[in-house]
Amino acid sequence: MDCEILYPTLIYNGEQRTFKEEGHLFVLNVSETGICLQSNFFIPVESFLSFYFRVEDNIPFKALIKVKWSKAENGWYTSGGEFISLNLNDIHILRNYVSKHK
Repeated sequence: MDCEILYPTLIYNGEQRTFKEEGHLFVLNVSETGICLQSNFFIPVESFLSFYFRVEDNIPFKALIKVKWSKAENGWYTSGGEFISLNLNDIHILRNYVSKHK
């Protein structure tokens, strides 16, 4: 995928943890409304994940997701979440990306 997550911060139970080199987070799938991620760290259901999201050659935008599901397999975690409060420009970037990669 031509997407990259930068500076992810996990927000859960009133605490925040920002992952740097030790946190690996990859985009598996993305839509206008949500995202599927793979990571080497656990992301609890009902937590929030904040990050800068680079889609293709666009300037990265700030994204916030609410995690709806999470599962562990072979030392990796797969999670799905819905985007919260994206602006119209960010939605337009996602819409264009999704339509090009159907």
